[in-house]
Amino acid sequence: MSRKAKVILFSCAGALTLLLLLAFLFAALPWLLAGSELPEGAALGLSTSDGEVLHAEWPAAERADSYLVELFEPGAEDPLLSLECASAECDISGAPAGSTVELRVTPLKHFRILAREFSRRGSGAISVTVPLTDLTVEGLEYVIDEEARRLTVSFGATEREGLSYELRQLRPDGPEVTVAGTAGGAFELSFGDEGADLPMPEYGSPDSFVVRSVLTGEGYTLTGAPSAPVTVEREDLLGRTLVLERESLSANVYRFTWNETKGDGYEFQLLSGDRWETLAVVPRDGQREYITPTLESCADYSFRVVTTGGDIEEGAEYAAEPAGLSFFSEASPLYCTIWPMRDLELYSEAEGGEVIGTARAAAAYCVLGEEGGHFRVCVDGVYGYIDSNYCLINLAEYVNELCSYDITNSYASKYMVHGYEIPEVTDTVVTGYEHVRLADGQFLVPYLYPCCEKLISAAASARADGYRLKIYDSYRPNAATRSIYDITEAILDEPLPETDFYGEVPEDLPETAGDEVLTYRRLVTEGNYTLANFLARTGSTHNMGIALDLTLETAGGGELEMQTDMHDLSWYSVIYKNNSNAQLLDSYMKAAGYGGLTSEWWHFQDNETRDALALDIYLYYGLSAEGWTADDTGWRYRRADGSCISGASTQIGGTEYTFDADGYASRWAEGEVPAIAAGGE
Repeated sequence: MSRKAKVILFSCAGALTLLLLLAFLFAALPWLLAGSELPEGAALGLSTSDGEVLHAEWPAAERADSYLVELFEPGAEDPLLSLECASAECDISGAPAGSTVELRVTPLKHFRILAREFSRRGSGAISVTVPLTDLTVEGLEYVIDEEARRLTVSFGATEREGLSYELRQLRPDGPEVTVAGTAGGAFELSFGDEGADLPMPEYGSPDSFVVRSVLTGEGYTLTGAPSAPVTVEREDLLGRTLVLERESLSANVYRFTWNETKGDGYEFQLLSGDRWETLAVVPRDGQREYITPTLESCADYSFRVVTTGGDIEEGAEYAAEPAGLSFFSEASPLYCTIWPMRDLELYSEAEGGEVIGTARAAAAYCVLGEEGGHFRVCVDGVYGYIDSNYCLINLAEYVNELCSYDITNSYASKYMVHGYEIPEVTDTVVTGYEHVRLADGQFLVPYLYPCCEKLISAAASARADGYRLKIYDSYRPNAATRSIYDITEAILDEPLPETDFYGEVPEDLPETAGDEVLTYRRLVTEGNYTLANFLARTGSTHNMGIALDLTLETAGGGELEMQTDMHDLSWYSVIYKNNSNAQLLDSYMKAAGYGGLTSEWWHFQDNETRDALALDIYLYYGLSAEGWTADDTGWRYRRADGSCISGASTQIGGTEYTFDADGYASRWAEGEVPAIAAGGE
């Protein structure tokens, strides 16, 4: 090929390449320039923090990599200032305050062609006319209602078209958050849990708020400088009124909760005697609750919660009035002492099931639960269930403060014949009552468990009227019944002692021909009564555990006067001689379903329970507290006098146990349960 032909060939190839490149560029140019357009209806957001620098924000344009921001006087062609911003926001300094300006934002697209950089303005520029008005919030005031946990912010509002106000919360780790808006001059904000506007601030992390004016016009929103901040501490929202509430979790186990108030913390207290004992100290940011151990059955309780760190009487800033609750605990056999009236089969389940042992008659056991008419107990290290219908329960633990107790047979019997002592009975410890009075002065008051419902009903009625039942005798060993009868019968024909008969011989004692000596028998049998009307000879309802000897006392402990003293064996004690107080006692007991004896104003018995259970049991022996007893903490071993073994290692039932200073056993027998020692005979 000639040189000329080569030149022509290369020239044609170069021209073709150039044409192809130009065709590519023209084909690609629409793609390179596409997308730098602001969204339709885009608006401009303007705000200032100091009244001088204007911060502008706008929606981002797709594929724009910068924006041209220009500020014009209205109608002018040349901008007052022009700047290029890399993102969809920028700060503008030098804007003429108090004037009206036109602000224009145009998206830009940058690209390179043949190592040369080009930029192209996109379409859809924002162009708005904005009055750079002073939007400062003035006259700001705020009030905190601590009881309502409410913040009220007020300020001087201006009426103007498009002007409103926003309450914004300052966040240390983020932008302001608008929490409320208004066109007026006040905000109200509530704090708390569900239903409140905001949660309570945490201790040491207060909430801060500012108010901003917001002017809305065509295509823009102008937000003014923030007001002075309003800071709200958690303590500012806490009142000075404590409210204590109680919730029952199980039998005599309660959860107490209370509201949060001013103060450094809380003390939860129990009234013990005449002083308040602190049970728990709760810090101000702690769990405001207290769960009781199992409380005693039928007892008055008073609890309260107080704040720490202030004295209400001195008007301290963080003081709150104490809040208290008083109540009478429910009747519960849990942890009460019981004694079977006869040998009872120990079942594996409350519904019956396998017989796994025997609970011995007159032995002391501890109630660990109640289910289906059965008590759960531990017998010789084995847990099981026994029939509660045939168990005596200690009223001093079960009915507790609903009644009072003075079992005089255990220390100084009150048995007399119309005021005359019965030798070897009056002022003695009656046979079978040797272990009834405990070392701390309390008494064992055994009574058949199914009868307790009637007793509780009668005692509640008396309590409602301001009285209390005072029990002098309940279960009476058959040995005591026989002993008292035999000794008294032996002296009936003996003359009365040479002493005044209540000051004088009673006028209503009729003369009997031939009688020259006044005997015990005359006082007992006059009016067709015999000793058997007052004392059973072989067996009585007391021996069954279904009878009570009792009187009435005031809430303060003063006994009401009856026609005779308690256990006065004379025809003056018969119920047709009842005075008004004896009639009141009779009304309480009869209304609860009790029967009585015509010869004794103090005696009442549960005949319905006797007949329903077909009772024919006359338990002979006296009872004792000796045995294992439990509470929420663990097991203790109680001696016959009611005291517990403590701080020692002791052999019980052939097994050695270690007891701590509080009397709780720290070493168990087989199966980690204590062996029950033998009870009564």
